[in-house]
Amino acid sequence: MERFAAAFTLSIALPVSAAHEVDFRLAGKHLVIVPVLVEGQGPYEFLLDTGSTISVVDRELARALGLTPLQHTVMRTASGTERAPIARLNRLQVGSQSTETVLVLCSELSSLRSLDAGIRGILGFNFLSRFRYLLDYKAKRLLFEPGQVEGARVPFDGRARSIVLTVDGLRLLLDTGASGLFLFDREGLDIEPDRRGVRRLTTSTGRRIAESGWIASLDIGGESFRRVPVTLVTQTGLEARADGLLPGTLFDAIYFDHGTNVVVLNPVLPREVALPMLP
Repeated sequence: MERFAAAFTLSIALPVSAAHEVDFRLAGKHLVIVPVLVEGQGPYEFLLDTGSTISVVDRELARALGLTPLQHTVMRTASGTERAPIARLNRLQVGSQSTETVLVLCSELSSLRSLDAGIRGILGFNFLSRFRYLLDYKAKRLLFEPGQVEGARVPFDGRARSIVLTVDGLRLLLDTGASGLFLFDREGLDIEPDRRGVRRLTTSTGRRIAESGWIASLDIGGESFRRVPVTLVTQTGLEARADGLLPGTLFDAIYFDHGTNVVVLNPVLPREVALPMLP
């Protein structure tokens, strides 16, 4: 009997450490809700919101944790202004990733909790900007320090504690808390109006009425979108930072690299390594 030497390829999946991976749930099809330890207690459900400059703790939870206000600030809401306390957390932790000395706003979050009663706070830019992480909407997982990520790297402006991308001449704030594409000014834009009229919005600061329609096309980071639904909102308080909001759910996954101020939209992760297998 003759012996034959054959070459085969064995693919071995190299899993990322479970300590760096956190499962999340989606509320309302777009709100990313993650388990968070606050001062070592919990977990509590927080909204991961790249559009919020500061993290927030629900006032009821803040009282239960015994948080002491350091100062107060004035918040702008849909119904006017609100004086809200700011407190310091000694530790805020998501999965294996934690930070010390995090300032948080203490707010009622009544409008946000009307969308999902389980939300007890918000993870904002002042926490998220300390990490490199992958937000995978399809797998519903948050992955910290995922290693090599392949895809078109899109620079962003983070000077206003926001992730602002330049898209077709517009400065759009990449907002994982947004339910869709929002624009603050329609001047010079070709927008097909929605003949059904206005729509009612519920945001973290209240309810409001806005016009809606469609943009013919949107090209960003090698991705092209056609006839994108858009909502036109005025007097948001965000106009100084951006021309509108770009929703995270427009993509299957997003990699955020705050070390170099870039994002990768719909990134590719190397999941398998091919090794030769001899007979």
